[in-house]
Amino acid sequence: MRRVLIVSPSYVEPTARGKLHALAARGLDLTVAIPQRWRDPVLGRVRESTWERQQALEVFPIPVSRPGDPEHSRFGRRELRALVRDKRPELMQVEAEPETALARQLVRLAARLKIPAVLATAANVDAARSWAAGWRRRRTLGRLTGALAASLGAATLLRRDVPTLLVGVVPQRGTHVPPKPAHEPHEGLTIGFVGRLVPQRGLDTLLQALTQHRHAVWRLTVIGDGPERERLERLASELHLAARIQWAGALPPERMPELWQRLDVLVVPSRPTARWNEPNGTTLLEAMAHEVAVIGSDTGVLPELIGDAGIVTPPGEAEALASALRRALDPGERAALAGAARARALKQFSDDAIAERTLRFWQEMLERPRGSAPGPIH
Repeated sequence: MRRVLIVSPSYVEPTARGKLHALAARGLDLTVAIPQRWRDPVLGRVRESTWERQQALEVFPIPVSRPGDPEHSRFGRRELRALVRDKRPELMQVEAEPETALARQLVRLAARLKIPAVLATAANVDAARSWAAGWRRRRTLGRLTGALAASLGAATLLRRDVPTLLVGVVPQRGTHVPPKPAHEPHEGLTIGFVGRLVPQRGLDTLLQALTQHRHAVWRLTVIGDGPERERLERLASELHLAARIQWAGALPPERMPELWQRLDVLVVPSRPTARWNEPNGTTLLEAMAHEVAVIGSDTGVLPELIGDAGIVTPPGEAEALASALRRALDPGERAALAGAARARALKQFSDDAIAERTLRFWQEMLERPRGSAPGPIH
């Protein structure tokens, strides 16, 4: 296997391409198809992409319908077919949820051309769907040669729908691990929260936990925006915490390294809902790579990423989160947590590590005898 085509709107953002460069460096002729025009759902900015080539990695923009809508957008049929004919991939990986129009379009095309297809999914909640939608999902999954799940929960859903499918558990994106993270000197504990300001992100739990540390020296930076911002700012005032909190709004990905230089600990206090359960932890991994200690709730993929290199607390429990913050306030324990987080990110979740795990899964999948049992999720 040498020629690989990856298709995903995720790589419109250049800072998200670390895994791609790491894959191309492993001797692959890698083409990545992205939308020519795409609206960022968080920042609202529209990015126009152009063709790029760096060594063995080619980024190829294709017109899409409904740019910015990950559920209903489709690639231009003529342009997509022309790209596939020109590149003649030996493997196609689609990084989109199986219910989306994009996944159906790409997987159907791969099946028609007899190209082995892999789908990468992060969905870990059994969403309510109509019989027809469930049938379309199973049909798309049934056409795959293999699937990559971002978490054990996502892998379980895949196996439930298609028991014979070969499934690997690998995050869709890795993280850049800087050679020597920079940290700005400061007084006290600097705490970060990054995420959309909606109930399931649990910022109110963090605010309540911080009330137990009024006499400690700390500051909280909130990166993100959303419909809950006014309520959360009011809650911070009612709890007499407002003077210690900076509401910075949404931050473009290219500016995130500035944040890690100022933080001692990142807190991810998410709590699950019937429709959502923390499907990925890209920001958490980035913090770990920059030697920032992490505290996350026992929700979705978070405990799988943190492992024993951080603190995991029950979701929605302010008392437990306050105890975790007490540990982070101790400089010695905080330094140990930060070092463990960086070591874990380097070993398991760096761009190179994710590329290696992805390539290993592809090779196993292509060497698997047709009709053989799928074996355990790995």
